[in-house]
Amino acid sequence: MTQSPAEHDTPQRLAAALGPGYEVRGLVGRGGFAEVYEVWDRELERRLAVKVVRPDVAWTSGILQRFKQETRTVAKLQHPNILPIHFVGEGEGLVYYAMPFVEGQSLGDLLRGRGALPAEHAVSIALPILDALQHAHAAGLVHRDIKPDNVMLDRASGRPLLMDFGIAKRLDAAAGLTQAGFVVGTPHYMSPEQALGEVNLDSRSDLYSFGAVLFQMVTGAPPFDGVSSQEIVGKHLAEPPPTPATVNARIPVWLSAAIVRCLEKKPDDRFQSAAMLADALHVGTAQGPATADSTAATELVPTAERLQAGPWKGRGRVRWVVLALVVAAGTVGAWALTRPRLVFENALAMPVTLSLAGREHVVAAGTRARIPLRGRAPDVALWIGQRPTGADGRPLGVELRGVLQLSGRRMMAAARAVSRDTAFFAPLITNETGQPLRVTVNAGTAAAMDCGCTVPPGTVRAPIGYYPLFRNSTVRVTDAANRSAMFTDLGPNVNRESGVVGLRFTAADLR
Repeated sequence: MTQSPAEHDTPQRLAAALGPGYEVRGLVGRGGFAEVYEVWDRELERRLAVKVVRPDVAWTSGILQRFKQETRTVAKLQHPNILPIHFVGEGEGLVYYAMPFVEGQSLGDLLRGRGALPAEHAVSIALPILDALQHAHAAGLVHRDIKPDNVMLDRASGRPLLMDFGIAKRLDAAAGLTQAGFVVGTPHYMSPEQALGEVNLDSRSDLYSFGAVLFQMVTGAPPFDGVSSQEIVGKHLAEPPPTPATVNARIPVWLSAAIVRCLEKKPDDRFQSAAMLADALHVGTAQGPATADSTAATELVPTAERLQAGPWKGRGRVRWVVLALVVAAGTVGAWALTRPRLVFENALAMPVTLSLAGREHVVAAGTRARIPLRGRAPDVALWIGQRPTGADGRPLGVELRGVLQLSGRRMMAAARAVSRDTAFFAPLITNETGQPLRVTVNAGTAAAMDCGCTVPPGTVRAPIGYYPLFRNSTVRVTDAANRSAMFTDLGPNVNRESGVVGLRFTAADLR
């Protein structure tokens, strides 16, 4: 690439702006909006990476001040997986900021050199970055440009480092950026709401971008590609993402499902925090490497609670199984050869949203849906339970979702949710105490969860969501006077197919 005269003299201008306490040693990288120079800090005897923002950015004094203020906020973040900013400055017509110099390579370079990573390697990189995201999101900062090139891998320690946190947000506010011909954010990893130009992005936009990065880590390519930025953005807005497990059959089904959830078009349908996604990865890793080419089962991951070892040790992995029953097309007649359909039976005590070939179908609790399949039968269907909500609108219990592995042939398929060893249960609360009741599930264990709800007096069989089930699972209720009652050892009493157990509390039960 040929440098313009202004770009050619950037090292000299940077040296003059930094002053005699720093030695500019040379250009080490160039990105979409900046160049990176290795700089030696003579006073503190340390190597720095100084990123110089493109000179054609139309800085004004007000924008520069806000940029400095935001980078100061980023500099206050203290996390081992966030590359800190040491200082920000401007001079000689340049705006720049300094970071520690990291010996290593970016995740982008790693993926370009090696292609898809094994699932366990991808997760080992993802978890520290998710922890860093949770830390920054809790401080009110949204990255807006999560991509493989913004994750550095320290050669000495192997530690992944998230860089340029918050920088894209301020650049987006700089006058003339879009006129300069580049988009803040990278099309391959841009959330639909960011692509639409929404100003008030929240942390869930970062989780979409992270899902696209994780997709590339395990498949070797981003979820969407095209010949132009406009084409790629259009796919983010309109096309369902491919299921990772259909691209690479060695990807664990639970990991494939987690990535698909990150890439939901609507923020409300994604993981609601980096911590929730991290919990799903932790639990999935503990469950084992079941993959799309090794099993037709799907295991439900309680993303809201990281489970500890439970009382059912030694029984094998506790699972819910979605069993695909495939019937040869010849047994159902010639009509089925031309009009295949999926028969999905929902045995759960809540509605299920079934995503099939880019379309969503809601299947009510305890009902069966017959869904015609258009064209070639899809290989995969995704489903997610619709959790009940509390008075404040928050969903109750843990999330249940799964992946159905279907035949790709033109045949009739039937799917039914059944249980081998029930992993989750749905208490239905009848309140005859005359008092509002707060509910805690699995009280006294590592998996204890306050349902975050109040069951009014007179309520009959109120659903409060699904929860992890053990042989000695409990449900405890407490009234305003701190009197309580509890059912214990619920495991054997739960319906083995739906997970339902009805519990009736009376005034005489409260102590």
